[in-house]
Amino acid sequence: MAKLSHRAARIKAAAETAYGKRGLTHLAAAADVSQQMLSFVVRDKRTISDDVYRKVALGLKKEADRMRAVGGKLDKLALQMLRELKD
Repeated sequence: MAKLSHRAARIKAAAETAYGKRGLTHLAAAADVSQQMLSFVVRDKRTISDDVYRKVALGLKKEADRMRAVGGKLDKLALQMLRELKD
């Protein structure tokens, strides 16, 4: 199997990091691009345009912001639960 292009490898790694092994569908939704397009890209069946690459990057940024916000809320809830145990 041929080595993935730099962009395809980066998109595949981003999907797996953010959502797990089957995360391409979630990444496509976050980037507002078709899942089929990203599937073709990560299998090196299609080159990725600058526009689609930009959409993926912006989708990842938005998702990272959301994850940080959720992480803060989860941390606050966990601390409240631990404080209850100390009472």
